Amino acid sequence: MSSSVPSRLNSVSHALWPNFFITGTVKGGTTSMYRHLRGHPEVFLPAFKEPHYFARIQPKPEQRHLIEHISEEHAYLHLYENAGDFPAIGDASTSNLWYPEAPARIHDVAPDARIIILLRDPVSRAHSHYLMDFREGLVDLPFSVELLQGDFAQSEKGWGVSRLYVDLGLYHDQVQRYLQIFGEDQVLVLQFDDLVNAPEQTLKRVAAHLHIDPAPFQEMDVDQVHNGFKAPRGNWSRRCASSPLARWIGYHLMPRKLQWWLYQNLILKAASKPQIDPAARQYLEQIYAPDIEKLETLLGQKMPALRSSW
Repeated sequence: MSSSVPSRLNSVSHALWPNFFITGTVKGGTTSMYRHLRGHPEVFLPAFKEPHYFARIQPKPEQRHLIEHISEEHAYLHLYENAGDFPAIGDASTSNLWYPEAPARIHDVAPDARIIILLRDPVSRAHSHYLMDFREGLVDLPFSVELLQGDFAQSEKGWGVSRLYVDLGLYHDQVQRYLQIFGEDQVLVLQFDDLVNAPEQTLKRVAAHLHIDPAPFQEMDVDQVHNGFKAPRGNWSRRCASSPLARWIGYHLMPRKLQWWLYQNLILKAASKPQIDPAARQYLEQIYAPDIEKLETLLGQKMPALRSSW
Protein backbone atom coordinates (compact mmCIF):
# COMPACT_ATOMS: atom_id res chain seq x y z
CA MET A 1 0.00 0.00 0.00
CA SER A 2 1.32 3.43 -0.90
CA SER A 3 2.13 6.13 1.65
CA SER A 4 -0.94 7.81 3.06
CA VAL A 5 -2.11 11.37 3.30
CA PRO A 6 -1.43 12.58 6.86
CA SER A 7 -4.51 12.36 9.06
CA ARG A 8 -5.30 14.43 12.13
CA LEU A 9 -6.43 13.00 15.46
CA ASN A 10 -8.27 15.24 17.88
CA SER A 11 -5.96 15.55 20.86
CA VAL A 12 -8.78 15.20 23.38
CA SER A 13 -11.17 12.64 21.90
CA HIS A 14 -8.73 10.90 19.55
CA ALA A 15 -11.40 11.24 16.88
CA LEU A 16 -10.44 10.74 13.28
CA TRP A 17 -11.04 13.65 10.91
CA PRO A 18 -10.94 13.48 7.10
CA ASN A 19 -7.59 14.15 5.47
CA PHE A 20 -8.85 15.17 2.04
CA PHE A 21 -11.78 17.27 0.84
CA ILE A 22 -13.56 17.44 -2.50
CA THR A 23 -14.81 20.98 -2.01
CA GLY A 24 -16.80 21.65 -5.16
CA THR A 25 -18.09 23.23 -7.26
CA VAL A 26 -21.81 22.35 -7.46
CA LYS A 27 -22.58 20.65 -10.80
CA GLY A 28 -18.84 20.48 -11.43
CA GLY A 29 -18.33 16.70 -11.44
CA THR A 30 -18.03 16.15 -7.70
CA THR A 31 -20.50 13.25 -7.70
CA SER A 32 -18.48 11.41 -10.34
CA MET A 33 -15.25 12.13 -8.46
CA TYR A 34 -16.85 10.96 -5.21
CA ARG A 35 -18.07 7.70 -6.74
CA HIS A 36 -14.76 6.94 -8.48
CA LEU A 37 -12.83 7.55 -5.27
CA ARG A 38 -15.33 5.64 -3.15
CA GLY A 39 -14.61 2.59 -5.28
CA HIS A 40 -10.88 2.78 -4.54
CA PRO A 41 -9.70 0.29 -1.87
CA GLU A 42 -7.45 2.84 -0.16
CA VAL A 43 -10.13 5.53 0.12
CA PHE A 44 -12.87 5.98 2.70
CA LEU A 45 -15.77 8.26 1.83
CA PRO A 46 -18.99 7.99 3.88
CA ALA A 47 -22.30 7.12 2.22
CA PHE A 48 -23.40 10.62 3.27
CA LYS A 49 -21.74 12.55 0.43
CA GLU A 50 -22.33 16.11 1.64
CA PRO A 51 -22.65 16.58 5.41
CA HIS A 52 -21.90 20.33 5.03
CA TYR A 53 -20.34 20.31 8.50
CA PHE A 54 -17.57 22.86 7.98
CA ALA A 55 -19.78 25.28 6.06
CA ARG A 56 -22.22 25.47 8.99
CA ILE A 57 -25.13 25.92 6.61
CA GLN A 58 -28.38 27.33 8.01
CA PRO A 59 -31.27 26.67 5.61
CA LYS A 60 -34.47 28.62 6.05
CA PRO A 61 -37.14 26.68 7.99
CA GLU A 62 -39.20 26.08 4.84
CA GLN A 63 -36.18 24.58 3.07
CA ARG A 64 -34.61 22.49 5.83
CA HIS A 65 -36.23 19.31 4.54
CA LEU A 66 -34.46 19.80 1.20
CA ILE A 67 -30.88 19.79 2.47
CA GLU A 68 -29.70 17.04 4.76
CA HIS A 69 -26.75 18.24 6.83
CA ILE A 70 -24.84 17.66 10.05
CA SER A 71 -24.16 20.40 12.59
CA GLU A 72 -22.88 18.50 15.64
CA GLU A 73 -19.25 17.38 15.90
CA HIS A 74 -20.06 13.97 17.38
CA ALA A 75 -22.50 13.20 14.56
CA TYR A 76 -19.97 14.26 11.93
CA LEU A 77 -17.14 12.21 13.45
CA HIS A 78 -19.50 9.23 13.67
CA LEU A 79 -19.34 9.12 9.85
CA TYR A 80 -15.65 8.22 10.11
CA GLU A 81 -15.69 5.71 12.97
CA ASN A 82 -14.77 2.87 10.60
CA ALA A 83 -12.20 4.80 8.56
CA GLY A 84 -9.12 4.11 10.66
CA ASP A 85 -7.56 1.54 8.31
CA PHE A 86 -7.79 3.75 5.22
CA PRO A 87 -4.91 6.02 4.20
CA ALA A 88 -7.20 8.50 2.43
CA ILE A 89 -10.32 9.67 4.28
CA GLY A 90 -12.57 12.18 2.56
CA ASP A 91 -15.46 14.63 2.68
CA ALA A 92 -17.23 15.75 -0.52
CA SER A 93 -19.33 18.71 0.68
CA THR A 94 -19.55 21.25 -2.16
CA SER A 95 -20.59 24.02 0.24
CA ASN A 96 -17.03 24.08 1.58
CA LEU A 97 -15.86 25.94 -1.50
CA TRP A 98 -18.29 28.84 -1.32
CA TYR A 99 -18.53 29.55 2.42
CA PRO A 100 -15.59 31.83 3.36
CA GLU A 101 -15.13 30.36 6.85
CA ALA A 102 -14.94 26.72 5.75
CA PRO A 103 -11.23 26.55 4.74
CA ALA A 104 -10.03 27.85 8.12
CA ARG A 105 -12.36 25.48 9.98
CA ILE A 106 -11.00 22.54 7.98
CA HIS A 107 -7.43 23.69 8.60
CA ASP A 108 -8.06 23.86 12.35
CA VAL A 109 -8.64 20.10 12.54
CA ALA A 110 -6.72 18.89 9.46
CA PRO A 111 -3.90 21.30 8.56
CA ASP A 112 -2.25 18.71 6.31
CA ALA A 113 -5.43 17.94 4.39
CA ARG A 114 -5.38 17.62 0.63
CA ILE A 115 -7.94 19.72 -1.23
CA ILE A 116 -9.53 18.85 -4.59
CA ILE A 117 -11.39 21.64 -6.39
CA LEU A 118 -13.35 20.95 -9.57
CA LEU A 119 -14.23 23.97 -11.69
CA ARG A 120 -16.63 24.17 -14.62
CA ASP A 121 -17.45 26.83 -17.17
CA PRO A 122 -19.47 29.07 -14.83
CA VAL A 123 -22.22 29.74 -17.37
CA SER A 124 -22.79 26.03 -17.99
CA ARG A 125 -22.52 25.39 -14.24
CA ALA A 126 -25.23 27.94 -13.44
CA HIS A 127 -27.57 26.56 -16.10
CA SER A 128 -27.06 22.95 -14.92
CA HIS A 129 -27.70 24.08 -11.35
CA TYR A 130 -30.98 25.68 -12.44
CA LEU A 131 -32.04 22.55 -14.35
CA MET A 132 -31.38 20.46 -11.25
CA ASP A 133 -33.53 22.79 -9.15
CA PHE A 134 -36.28 22.79 -11.77
CA ARG A 135 -36.52 19.00 -11.95
CA GLU A 136 -36.64 18.87 -8.15
CA GLY A 137 -39.58 21.27 -8.10
CA LEU A 138 -37.72 24.11 -6.42
CA VAL A 139 -38.18 26.70 -9.20
CA ASP A 140 -40.83 27.20 -11.88
CA LEU A 141 -39.81 30.28 -13.84
CA PRO A 142 -37.52 30.22 -16.91
CA PHE A 143 -33.79 30.49 -16.20
CA SER A 144 -33.42 34.03 -17.53
CA VAL A 145 -36.31 35.19 -15.33
CA GLU A 146 -34.84 33.48 -12.25
CA LEU A 147 -31.57 35.30 -12.87
CA LEU A 148 -33.01 38.73 -13.63
CA GLN A 149 -35.50 38.70 -10.76
CA GLY A 150 -32.79 38.85 -8.22
CA ASP A 151 -30.76 35.68 -7.68
CA PHE A 152 -27.50 37.62 -7.75
CA ALA A 153 -28.92 40.73 -6.07
CA GLN A 154 -30.33 39.01 -2.99
CA SER A 155 -28.88 40.26 0.27
CA GLU A 156 -29.33 36.93 2.08
CA LYS A 157 -27.42 34.09 0.48
CA GLY A 158 -26.54 30.52 1.30
CA TRP A 159 -27.51 26.86 1.05
CA GLY A 160 -31.26 26.68 1.53
CA VAL A 161 -31.47 30.48 1.61
CA SER A 162 -30.96 31.53 -2.03
CA ARG A 163 -30.28 29.75 -5.32
CA LEU A 164 -26.66 30.95 -5.80
CA TYR A 165 -26.77 30.34 -9.56
CA VAL A 166 -24.46 33.30 -10.20
CA ASP A 167 -22.45 33.40 -6.98
CA LEU A 168 -21.14 29.85 -7.04
CA GLY A 169 -19.45 30.51 -10.39
CA LEU A 170 -17.38 33.45 -9.10
CA TYR A 171 -14.41 31.19 -8.48
CA HIS A 172 -11.47 33.50 -7.86
CA ASP A 173 -12.05 34.28 -4.19
CA GLN A 174 -13.22 30.74 -3.46
CA VAL A 175 -10.04 29.17 -4.86
CA GLN A 176 -7.77 31.87 -3.45
CA ARG A 177 -8.91 31.17 0.11
CA TYR A 178 -7.79 27.54 -0.12
CA LEU A 179 -4.48 28.42 -1.74
CA GLN A 180 -3.75 30.99 0.96
CA ILE A 181 -4.68 28.71 3.86
CA PHE A 182 -3.37 25.35 2.64
CA GLY A 183 -0.70 26.34 0.12
CA GLU A 184 -0.32 25.35 -3.52
CA ASP A 185 1.11 21.88 -2.79
CA GLN A 186 -2.01 20.79 -0.91
CA VAL A 187 -4.57 22.13 -3.39
CA LEU A 188 -5.35 20.41 -6.70
CA VAL A 189 -7.54 22.42 -9.08
CA LEU A 190 -9.15 20.43 -11.90
CA GLN A 191 -11.52 21.18 -14.74
CA PHE A 192 -14.86 19.44 -15.12
CA ASP A 193 -14.13 18.93 -18.82
CA ASP A 194 -10.93 17.04 -18.00
CA LEU A 195 -12.83 14.62 -15.76
CA VAL A 196 -15.41 14.06 -18.53
CA ASN A 197 -13.05 13.89 -21.52
CA ALA A 198 -9.90 12.44 -19.97
CA PRO A 199 -10.98 10.61 -16.79
CA GLU A 200 -8.00 8.21 -16.67
CA GLN A 201 -5.40 10.99 -16.76
CA THR A 202 -7.41 13.14 -14.36
CA LEU A 203 -7.79 10.34 -11.80
CA LYS A 204 -4.08 9.59 -12.10
CA ARG A 205 -3.41 13.17 -11.00
CA VAL A 206 -5.85 12.74 -8.13
CA ALA A 207 -4.12 9.53 -7.05
CA ALA A 208 -0.74 11.30 -7.01
CA HIS A 209 -2.26 14.17 -5.01
CA LEU A 210 -3.72 11.80 -2.40
CA HIS A 211 -0.70 9.45 -2.39
CA ILE A 212 -2.78 6.43 -3.33
CA ASP A 213 -2.22 3.73 -5.94
CA PRO A 214 -3.63 4.77 -9.36
CA ALA A 215 -3.98 1.16 -10.56
CA PRO A 216 -7.50 0.49 -9.14
CA PHE A 217 -8.90 3.27 -11.33
CA GLN A 218 -7.87 1.27 -14.39
CA GLU A 219 -10.31 -1.47 -13.40
CA MET A 220 -13.26 0.91 -13.02
CA ASP A 221 -15.70 2.24 -15.60
CA VAL A 222 -14.43 5.78 -15.18
CA ASP A 223 -16.17 6.91 -18.38
CA GLN A 224 -19.53 6.63 -16.64
CA VAL A 225 -21.01 10.03 -15.84
CA HIS A 226 -22.72 10.22 -12.45
CA ASN A 227 -25.50 12.72 -11.79
CA GLY A 228 -25.68 13.74 -15.46
CA PHE A 229 -28.70 15.52 -16.92
CA LYS A 230 -32.08 13.88 -16.76
CA ALA A 231 -35.54 15.45 -17.03
CA PRO A 232 -38.46 15.10 -14.60
CA ARG A 233 -41.15 12.62 -15.69
CA GLY A 234 -43.81 15.25 -15.09
CA ASN A 235 -45.12 17.78 -12.61
CA TRP A 236 -46.02 14.90 -10.28
CA SER A 237 -42.37 13.88 -10.11
CA ARG A 238 -41.29 17.46 -9.38
CA ARG A 239 -43.83 17.70 -6.57
CA CYS A 240 -42.66 14.38 -5.20
CA ALA A 241 -39.00 15.44 -5.30
CA SER A 242 -39.71 18.60 -3.29
CA SER A 243 -42.19 17.03 -0.86
CA PRO A 244 -41.18 17.22 2.83
CA LEU A 245 -42.69 13.75 3.41
CA ALA A 246 -40.87 12.17 0.46
CA ARG A 247 -37.59 13.76 1.54
CA TRP A 248 -38.04 12.53 5.12
CA ILE A 249 -38.76 8.98 3.96
CA GLY A 250 -35.75 9.05 1.66
CA TYR A 251 -33.36 10.46 4.26
CA HIS A 252 -34.51 8.36 7.23
CA LEU A 253 -36.01 5.11 6.00
CA MET A 254 -34.12 4.19 2.82
CA PRO A 255 -30.53 3.12 2.19
CA ARG A 256 -28.77 5.80 0.19
CA LYS A 257 -28.18 3.54 -2.78
CA LEU A 258 -31.89 2.74 -3.00
CA GLN A 259 -32.81 6.38 -2.56
CA TRP A 260 -30.49 7.33 -5.43
CA TRP A 261 -31.78 4.52 -7.69
CA LEU A 262 -35.41 5.48 -7.16
CA TYR A 263 -34.68 9.13 -7.86
CA GLN A 264 -32.71 8.40 -11.04
CA ASN A 265 -35.07 5.77 -12.43
CA LEU A 266 -38.57 6.59 -11.21
CA ILE A 267 -38.55 10.36 -10.73
CA LEU A 268 -36.33 11.21 -13.70
CA LYS A 269 -36.08 10.09 -17.32
CA ALA A 270 -33.47 10.29 -20.07
CA ALA A 271 -33.78 13.43 -22.19
CA SER A 272 -31.79 15.91 -24.22
CA LYS A 273 -30.42 18.78 -22.19
CA PRO A 274 -32.15 22.11 -22.97
CA GLN A 275 -30.06 24.86 -24.44
CA ILE A 276 -29.35 27.95 -22.39
CA ASP A 277 -31.30 31.07 -23.27
CA PRO A 278 -29.08 33.56 -25.20
CA ALA A 279 -30.12 36.44 -22.94
CA ALA A 280 -29.16 34.46 -19.85
CA ARG A 281 -25.81 33.51 -21.41
CA GLN A 282 -24.98 37.12 -22.23
CA TYR A 283 -25.98 38.27 -18.75
CA LEU A 284 -23.75 35.68 -17.09
CA GLU A 285 -20.78 36.15 -19.41
CA GLN A 286 -20.67 39.85 -18.58
CA ILE A 287 -20.61 39.08 -14.86
CA TYR A 288 -18.04 36.29 -15.07
CA ALA A 289 -15.50 37.78 -17.50
CA PRO A 290 -13.55 39.87 -14.91
CA ASP A 291 -13.55 37.03 -12.38
CA ILE A 292 -12.25 34.50 -14.91
CA GLU A 293 -9.44 36.90 -15.84
CA LYS A 294 -8.44 37.14 -12.17
CA LEU A 295 -8.66 33.37 -11.80
CA GLU A 296 -6.33 32.87 -14.76
CA THR A 297 -3.78 35.14 -13.10
CA LEU A 298 -4.18 33.34 -9.78
CA LEU A 299 -3.68 29.87 -11.23
CA GLY A 300 -1.04 30.86 -13.78
CA GLN A 301 0.46 27.92 -15.66
CA LYS A 302 -1.57 25.40 -13.64
CA MET A 303 -4.66 26.24 -15.65
CA PRO A 304 -3.93 28.66 -18.49
CA ALA A 305 -6.42 30.11 -20.99
CA LEU A 306 -9.60 29.43 -19.05
CA ARG A 307 -11.57 31.85 -21.18
CA SER A 308 -10.71 30.01 -24.39
CA SER A 309 -11.59 26.60 -22.93
CA TRP A 310 -14.84 27.85 -21.37
